[in-house]
Amino acid sequence: MDFPTLPPHAFETVPAGEAAQIAEIADLTRKLLQQRYPGSMARRGVHPKDHGCVEATLTVNADIPSAYRQGIFAAPGRSYKTWVRFSNATALVQADVDAKGAASSRGIALKVMNVEGETLLDAPGGKTQDFLMINLPMFAFADVAEYLELTRSQFAHNDNLGPFFTPPFSDAKKRTLGIVGKIAATPMGNPVESQYFSASPFLLGENLAVKYSVKPRNPGNTPVPANPGPSYLREALKKTLDPKAGQAVVFDFLVQRRTTNALAIEDATAVWPEDIAPFEAVATLVIQPQDFDNPLRATECEHLVFTPWHSLREHRPLGGINRLRLAAYIASSKYRLQSREPTAFPKDPYAPPTAG
Repeated sequence: MDFPTLPPHAFETVPAGEAAQIAEIADLTRKLLQQRYPGSMARRGVHPKDHGCVEATLTVNADIPSAYRQGIFAAPGRSYKTWVRFSNATALVQADVDAKGAASSRGIALKVMNVEGETLLDAPGGKTQDFLMINLPMFAFADVAEYLELTRSQFAHNDNLGPFFTPPFSDAKKRTLGIVGKIAATPMGNPVESQYFSASPFLLGENLAVKYSVKPRNPGNTPVPANPGPSYLREALKKTLDPKAGQAVVFDFLVQRRTTNALAIEDATAVWPEDIAPFEAVATLVIQPQDFDNPLRATECEHLVFTPWHSLREHRPLGGINRLRLAAYIASSKYRLQSREPTAFPKDPYAPPTAG
């Protein structure tokens, strides 16, 4: 499958053979969607379950430091209408926690609309800037080679990750297993009460490498229900944003500047320590109370394509995992938006098993 490529930035070091590995993952992404959804509409390749798609406003801080006045942050005080999608990272649409109470990675995706400037992808429609983040400051896989091993195992074993996490463990797999354990043990009672992180790095302008984060200004501490329903996070979000009794949610949009070359670009499992590279506020994201839990909103949300490569040149993604995402997200979106007549009703992921 063809996909656009860009010459490496000076901050990047591209391993030999990576392009072929990315092409294989893109092909496996399409095959995984065929395998997961043989007779119904395909969902997203990653983060297929949303807790809600909401309207928000992103406003650049009036006192944003001059070094960060790049791309969408160039004009202090400017506001943008923004889609925000909260999600789960399970391969299929599943309950928010499993039978043992283990959580999956949680995500937030921002689509900032009507931005100005040169974009990296010639996508149809309006110009947008996407930011994709998760609720831990690192990814579980360091680079493309590790992610290829995972994807091959997913396809070979119908998304059963047990064989992938079978001993003996390499050092890389031990690190991945430790991060997966952190993900499973990180509780979330409400999607708007967590801080989210880009994990991978990006440009800000021409010569700054940064990571992004959104952090709730006044986080609550909603506990996970004792007997959580399959979509308890959506229910919590509905309660918070109830049009009659809810309240506005405010996130600070933060930038973490790379202050030394010792901070990794190519290892997506590496955390940039905040004592070396502190986060600084550059914008404010506000979500007003609203009715988002309706069929029209759900349909519109499902048709949205989020990728970090929906980006202005000033916010170019960096590193191997981001180079992979360019191809994998295109493969997923092309397959998912392919016009196909259904052969069956979509399966209800929460329906009890039938006898027989």
